[in-house]
Amino acid sequence: MTSRPNILLILTDQHAAHVSGFGGNAHASTPHLDRLAERSTSFEAAYCQTPLCVPSRMSFLSGKWACNCGAWDNSAVLFDQHTTLPAWLAQHGYTTAAVGKMHFRGAEQMHGFQTRPYGDLVESRFPGHQPDPPETADGRWNKHAVGRFPFSGTTAIPESMLIDNVVTSESLAWLLEQYDAEPDTPWFFMASYSRPHFPLTAPGRYIRKAMRSDLHLPSLPPGYPGVLHPHDRFIVDDFELTRFANDEQRRALVAYYACVEFVDDCIGRLLDGLAQAGALDNTYVVYTTDHGEMAGEHGLWWKRTYYDESARVPLLVSGPGLPAGVESCPVELLDLFPTFCDWAEIEPPEGLDGESLDSLLTGRPERRHKRFARSELLGEREETRFRMVRDERWKWVEFPTSPARLFDLQADPHERVDWAEDPPPDAPVDQLHTLLAQGLTWEELSVRRADDRRRTGSLEPLSQGAVQYRLSNGRIIEADAHLYPPND
Repeated sequence: MTSRPNILLILTDQHAAHVSGFGGNAHASTPHLDRLAERSTSFEAAYCQTPLCVPSRMSFLSGKWACNCGAWDNSAVLFDQHTTLPAWLAQHGYTTAAVGKMHFRGAEQMHGFQTRPYGDLVESRFPGHQPDPPETADGRWNKHAVGRFPFSGTTAIPESMLIDNVVTSESLAWLLEQYDAEPDTPWFFMASYSRPHFPLTAPGRYIRKAMRSDLHLPSLPPGYPGVLHPHDRFIVDDFELTRFANDEQRRALVAYYACVEFVDDCIGRLLDGLAQAGALDNTYVVYTTDHGEMAGEHGLWWKRTYYDESARVPLLVSGPGLPAGVESCPVELLDLFPTFCDWAEIEPPEGLDGESLDSLLTGRPERRHKRFARSELLGEREETRFRMVRDERWKWVEFPTSPARLFDLQADPHERVDWAEDPPPDAPVDQLHTLLAQGLTWEELSVRRADDRRRTGSLEPLSQGAVQYRLSNGRIIEADAHLYPPND
């Protein structure tokens, strides 16, 4: 048995931290994650670096803030100048593998993972997400003008073909094979699930259970939508949220909760199967997601915003010698890179923006963790851009042209009262701005973004499906393209 520990990273997509039993939500059914939380340190103030799929993954895999790794939007490409977490571990003796959605854009689809048996392995029409029902593959499933609400409900895809079920079975297969064939080689493995990201569909039993609940839509802000901050109002208008009736939105909300329960069951099967085989001995297990989901809070849906429902993520960390408990210090997903290096007993590469969670996990006073977290969205559309930073009490948000925002998260955890126009004397606005800007103006960020865009090149789809298998001889075959009509 290897003396260096294994590392299992379980990632979901778009799981709001507050939609969980361990997060205190009585409506959320997450028994398997709750059981993991009981033996984990649960970070209550963990944040993604950008609340959007591709840039979030680019950022935490490179250990750099979005502006430092070109993580601008969902068309961004991770260039090879950035050393990734799996690449660094592989260079230091770890076997690295991933199963499931990774959302890498461009021709390079490994980025340090030595093997990927199943997932979005080529540039695709809809990488890592199965349009459901299949006839929505014509674009309706993700078109703002059509909306995502009408398609929420029972899946039309055979259950055995759903990505999340296959991620569980293929992850188990790879890990059990590795445990048997190379017990003396440490591994880093990432099991990456696509739910509860839309389309909000799940097997019928999960949908029916959620529909029977007394779950209700959150209350709208007074004067909605006219009084909203310009950034929030753009989200409402861009997704045409006022066009969808309450019953449509309520059906989507319960479907979201159903998707959370479904993926929790998938994770439970993965963890139970590994534990029964003894394959989790000397293994750190980390659960998180790439970003949250507004799910009707503040009258908003989906992500792309600074509110905690969008930018805050669940983060559970368990492993050899680590205590169970709750940690309230602000942390970031990019802190995982140096943390995993600590566990692997190697030095991290130079240039990382994160800091190891070691001091928070073990209480070692000589390694005090930074006491702030950042999240930002820096894409092409000015209306969606923001930069946010929070310390242990205050959250400060800046926009290119709109007024800044300031929230007292201790007194106002739901972010209802904006203090930006008249900050209290004890609000450290100047310090928060300095932490946030890192010496970069909006104009300088635009120059960086334009330079990276010129390097990106074409991102033409190479696959008709969402996911593929990689055979042992390296050949890639489609896993689900036969569900969908040819691309017009």
